[in-house]
Amino acid sequence: MPETILGTVVPASVIAFMLCYDFLSAIHLPKFFYNIIRFFQSPFMNFLHLEDLEDEPGELQIPPRWKARVLATLSCLAAIGWSAHFAYDEIVGAEVTQSVQAGIGFITWSYAFIRVLFKPPITPPYLLIFFYITHTLVALVDLYVLFQEEGRNLGLVVAALLRLAVPTFLTWLAGTLPLEPRLPSKNVATGIDIPSNTLAMPEDSVNLWSWCTFSFVEPIFSVAKERTINEPDVWSLSPYFTHKNLFNKYLEYCQRCPTHSLLRFLLVSNSLDLILDIALEMWGAVVGFVPPYCLQRILSALADPRPEARSTAYGFTFVMFLANLSFAQMDINQRWYTRRCYERTRGQLFCALHHKALKRRDVSGKTTSESGDGTDKTEGGEDSADLGKIVNLMQGDAYAVAQRFWDFSGIFSSPVRLTIAMVFLYQILGWSSFAGVAVILVAYVLNYPLAKYNVFITRKSWGARDRRMNLVNELFQNIRFLKFYGWETRWTQRVRDSRENELKWRVRENVVSTLISFIWIWIPSATALSCFLCYTYVAGQKLTVSKAFTSVALFSQLQEPMSLLPQQVFALLHAYVSMQRIEQFLKEPEVPDWACSLKSTGQPPSSDEGKVGFEDAAFEWDIAPKSDIPSRFTLGPLDIQFPKGNMTLVSGATGSGKSALLAALLGEMHCTSGRVIMNKLGHQVAYCAQNPWLEHATIRDNIIFASKFGYDEARYNTVIEACALTRDLEIFEAGDMTEVGEKGITLSGGQRARIALARALYSQATCILLDDPLAAVDMHTAQHLVKNVLSGDLARDRTIILVTHHITLCLPVASHLIELANGRVIRQGSIEELRAQGLLQKVVDAEDIPEDLVNESKEGAGMSEAPVDMVPGDEGHNILPKKAGDGKLIDAEARAEGRVALRTYLMYIKAAGIFSWVLIVILMILLRVITIGNQFYLAKWGEAFEDPQESVASMTSWTPWWNRLPNPNVNVLPWLLIYLYISLAGAFSVLLFIAVGYYSSLQASRSLFSAMLASLAGAPTRFYDTTPIGRILNRFTTDMNCIDYNLLNSVRAAMSGVLNFLASIGVIVYVVPTFAPFAAVIAWLYVRLAPSYVQASRDLRRLESISLSPAFAGFDELLRGLPHVRAFAMESRYQNGFYKKVDKFQSYDHVYWLVANWLMWRYDCLGSVIVFLSTIFALQSGVKDSLAALVIVQAGVFAEASRQLVRVLAQLELDANSVERVIEYLEVPQEAPAVTSVKPPAYWPSSNGELAVEKLVVKYAPDLPAVLHDLSFTVRPAEKLGIVGRTGSGKSTLALSLLRIVEASGGRILIDGIDISTLGLDDLRTRVTIISQDVSLFTGTIRSNLDPFEEHTDEECWEVMERCHLTTILKSATASSNKTGDSKLTLDMPISQSGSLSAGERQLVAMARALLRRSNVVILDEATSQIDEELDNQIQRTIREEFRGSIVITIAHRLRTVLDYDRILVLGAGEILEFDTPKSMLNKPGGVFREMCRASADWPLLQTLAASDTSSD
Repeated sequence: MPETILGTVVPASVIAFMLCYDFLSAIHLPKFFYNIIRFFQSPFMNFLHLEDLEDEPGELQIPPRWKARVLATLSCLAAIGWSAHFAYDEIVGAEVTQSVQAGIGFITWSYAFIRVLFKPPITPPYLLIFFYITHTLVALVDLYVLFQEEGRNLGLVVAALLRLAVPTFLTWLAGTLPLEPRLPSKNVATGIDIPSNTLAMPEDSVNLWSWCTFSFVEPIFSVAKERTINEPDVWSLSPYFTHKNLFNKYLEYCQRCPTHSLLRFLLVSNSLDLILDIALEMWGAVVGFVPPYCLQRILSALADPRPEARSTAYGFTFVMFLANLSFAQMDINQRWYTRRCYERTRGQLFCALHHKALKRRDVSGKTTSESGDGTDKTEGGEDSADLGKIVNLMQGDAYAVAQRFWDFSGIFSSPVRLTIAMVFLYQILGWSSFAGVAVILVAYVLNYPLAKYNVFITRKSWGARDRRMNLVNELFQNIRFLKFYGWETRWTQRVRDSRENELKWRVRENVVSTLISFIWIWIPSATALSCFLCYTYVAGQKLTVSKAFTSVALFSQLQEPMSLLPQQVFALLHAYVSMQRIEQFLKEPEVPDWACSLKSTGQPPSSDEGKVGFEDAAFEWDIAPKSDIPSRFTLGPLDIQFPKGNMTLVSGATGSGKSALLAALLGEMHCTSGRVIMNKLGHQVAYCAQNPWLEHATIRDNIIFASKFGYDEARYNTVIEACALTRDLEIFEAGDMTEVGEKGITLSGGQRARIALARALYSQATCILLDDPLAAVDMHTAQHLVKNVLSGDLARDRTIILVTHHITLCLPVASHLIELANGRVIRQGSIEELRAQGLLQKVVDAEDIPEDLVNESKEGAGMSEAPVDMVPGDEGHNILPKKAGDGKLIDAEARAEGRVALRTYLMYIKAAGIFSWVLIVILMILLRVITIGNQFYLAKWGEAFEDPQESVASMTSWTPWWNRLPNPNVNVLPWLLIYLYISLAGAFSVLLFIAVGYYSSLQASRSLFSAMLASLAGAPTRFYDTTPIGRILNRFTTDMNCIDYNLLNSVRAAMSGVLNFLASIGVIVYVVPTFAPFAAVIAWLYVRLAPSYVQASRDLRRLESISLSPAFAGFDELLRGLPHVRAFAMESRYQNGFYKKVDKFQSYDHVYWLVANWLMWRYDCLGSVIVFLSTIFALQSGVKDSLAALVIVQAGVFAEASRQLVRVLAQLELDANSVERVIEYLEVPQEAPAVTSVKPPAYWPSSNGELAVEKLVVKYAPDLPAVLHDLSFTVRPAEKLGIVGRTGSGKSTLALSLLRIVEASGGRILIDGIDISTLGLDDLRTRVTIISQDVSLFTGTIRSNLDPFEEHTDEECWEVMERCHLTTILKSATASSNKTGDSKLTLDMPISQSGSLSAGERQLVAMARALLRRSNVVILDEATSQIDEELDNQIQRTIREEFRGSIVITIAHRLRTVLDYDRILVLGAGEILEFDTPKSMLNKPGGVFREMCRASADWPLLQTLAASDTSSD
């Protein structure tokens, strides 16, 4: 009967379906019918189609004509053969069923012939292939029947072989046709191409058989065998996977369905993959019970003495083999589709977060408060998103959500598995199986409160992790400043405290996970115990070997869905939390549509064409704070029209709102009323900020900035000349190809300002916004810029809005002037109008920095194009190690090669605790012994039920203990008690094993995190010049997350795999010794396949690790420069750049999983062979059914262990790569210790101590020339010393050597009698204060920025703010923001790292912070460059008064500032040229200082000063 159905009904049904399909395809149906079909078909359609791709598709793949001809010819021959068969049956009067089968064979093969003839397939004809396979199976069955018969007919055998050969060959041939008729791009790799990143993934050009076996990835193994796989050796992503194509589809969906959530889109876009995942999982869920069923039938057959029972056992062995093979094929397909779903989901979330960041308004100025659990909350109770949190959203939450899509089907299949298992158990054990159900229900009841608590813990844990990452981010973003102040040690302690808070939540999470794991791991033993108790003790039934082992197999199958179901529910809840966090971020406020090119929909109204200005507009930084803390600043109302094609000057005192006005014009401030008139479309706007933002790229790339002009050499050279950059570029060996470090650290403030100015000038912008670029340069350079930039050809027909204090200098080229005070316009109009009204002079008198007050800055005296100093004055960067003129500053991230070193594992074990690991190993061995002992015990128990004797204790002088037990038929209780004891021993061993594992993992995480944090905090500043912050953050996120969570599971899996492998093969060979040679051959095959996979996967994982850093380093840089990116309308460029970075990372990840699937399919097939062969050997060896059961069970364990072993060992090595990368940062160069045995007195340095420099020699590296040569001088107590000198003279190097930022190579420095080289760095740097031009602020309040460690009282904080005139400025700004005019100001006023304060206000905060330290040695380095003249004079007066008893060393930028100092030190080429009082050197004919002064703009004033001094003498 089954053969008849297989030979007639199935082929007929396939052909009938094919006929209907062809008929419906050929006729035209009503449109509504097609719409219905499309509606039901849509979930089963691919998300991306050829028309959705950006790339031009490849040519149509036309297979060779001979394939269709062969398919048609053989089908025709098969039809003729069946017709002959039919005729023969009719002639000889055969049975009706045979005639019907032959007739149907003729009809079906005839249609197959006609279909191929008239419609030659170009892709695999799946229905025909299924048709061919059914005929192959029919032929196989017929052959089996023929071979079972005695006296078989040779002719029938030959005919059956032909019937087998033809459809088998046709199946193979049809499967060689390409899967896709047209390739998605022209560069798709084929199976014979050498892997290259210029070629797309070969999976798009495969045929059915290379797809089913994943043989298309094998070319990469050839590369892996020859050498390490590098970036050019890995295929690029298929166009169906590239993130730009994916995200464009998402944006299109959002436009079509704007009300749909992101989650709904993810479900819709991945519907096909999810449906296939569920379908394939259901196959595994249902067919997964075939092996236990076969096991039961095999063991029952073994217990049956009838001869036909043995053939039944062989038959079910073959069925079990086929079922296991089907799992191999289903699994490989399921893994690919679920992986595609995961990759697309993760990529879409990445892109959505990045896309949002480009549109998001800066809300870092919102008030934040620390909640009790250590997480930051904003006023509205929502988490505020900064870099740390956004990185966590990408590297934590996006992964958590994507993982649910990867494991989507588990929650559907688990109930099905549970139901089938319980029905099966009922068939075996009857009502006793309900005892197992009761145990499971109890487990779920116990699990529920744990699950709820687990979700709560997860929320808190994520918040704590965000808090920790924010602190880590702030630490490394401001590491130079923290080192200047000696605060890095205490800041790292903050990070450690935050980490401990995170680990506290993790401990709770581990406790809950231990309890949950214990419940679900012990459930199979508990259910088995309860069922066996009821079955044997209560019901009094015999527990035979077949029933016992089949039940245990079912309990093991129950374990996975039982443990997975709650895990899936928890994971879904965790992912829900993550999705909420992502959705919350995506809902954060955005800049107006017109302010972001990603949101702009079209041209502005024609009435606004070319206009720039405001219409009754008011703005504020903060977004509606809901507390009593005042809004930081309000701008407006503004009603301004900037004259088109002319320059407008914007002036005002520090904090008056000049920078805010430009920010408002760019859409970066929150507009509360009115509107802004500005068109950014077409890159019509350029912006140069007060604190210039530069990319980590070459100087040329920063200036060109993807302009539509490209590299226009003539225009470029004109801009370079106009911005006075020619001499600067000559300094650099690589010229304009020199790399700019993160935050422009390799350049001085002046250089950064002029490069940013050049960028704005080079662009095609018609409107240029300049925020005081003249403040960073000397007067000669300022005059050059005014002449060549603001009034030259480059400025013609451009609307320029210039914020400046240099009003007199700029008046000749300006046409309009606006004066601000407290965020409001107090005067505005054309220059002529203001002059006619007599108001112009008032503005000049109030705001101008006259030319005679501005002197040479560090840009070199007398040279209008003189280059500026490097790094806050760090000439040391002038002598950065040159690299053959390539200009490279940042080294490529290191990538280990070969196997992970043994030292890495030992470091991890040492960090986790050696005792813990010894205990873990002992427990794992104990668990294996208990498991195998349990199975042996079950075998003996089953045998004892079949033994009629009451006891066998007297049979021999020595008998095993189980033989001394009473016969279970008489008294089963002792057997049950022993089973209970074994179960409890296993349960508590598991509990202890899990607990010790979590403890050791926690210790390792804590130890490695602290060690890496301490190592990086102790690294010299030079390390941060060459290492991007994103690379460091990647270690603290991806790598630490791997150590925190993944590594423990990898270690457990690897150790379990090894022990299971050894134990199972040992048991099999012990029971069936004849299997040993075959086991050796199969083991050799496993080992033969492994090296290719291990080599390739290791290299791919390492490439993936280092490819993540650039994406996040670029993200960090982008978030800091968003206003500039949006001003230039470059958002699309950065979004496209992000696509490419994520594509690169994803390509390595994708190929890794292709390689893993290649291995797993082969291992699954080998595993099926092992189970099949070991079962055959057990059947043939004639062992007892109990031992045969043991062999079959252990064969399954061996197959699974073999399958998993290489993969888990490789995964362990990949995860250990994270430890390797952390250890790499434990070995970075270190500064001197923070604390030494030499402790300075509490009063050190005292007000009557001097500073002595003796024969000081400084080198930036041992192989580089000295920067300072044998300097010797003494600074007297309370003396004020000015240091002057041209670029590269060594001024800033000297200042940095006083803080030991740069260590002396020779000589020494004594402060108040103590050699500073003997002190700990913290002791030195906390007693010596430096105030530099580059100000570092932290997100928080004024109080937390002035006194981050709460060492001073509020009164002291208020006092220094008063002394720095900070309260006056902030009160007036706050008063202007309040309608009542209330000027309430608190120390808790929120400020952020970047926004909320103007550059001048930031410098005042830095000055107040320095005053609060009350150091007796103070170094000033361009500390007031962004402050207006009047305020600068007041600050200088404050410095003289506050530091009256201190040594003050000022690196002079305005010579006027240091003319009243006690002495001046003139440096040149690292040597002292002059050292005397200012007046003496001014009167010294031919003196260096005198010549510098003569070259300056205010020489007449200085000459008068010198003359008056001479006359007084």
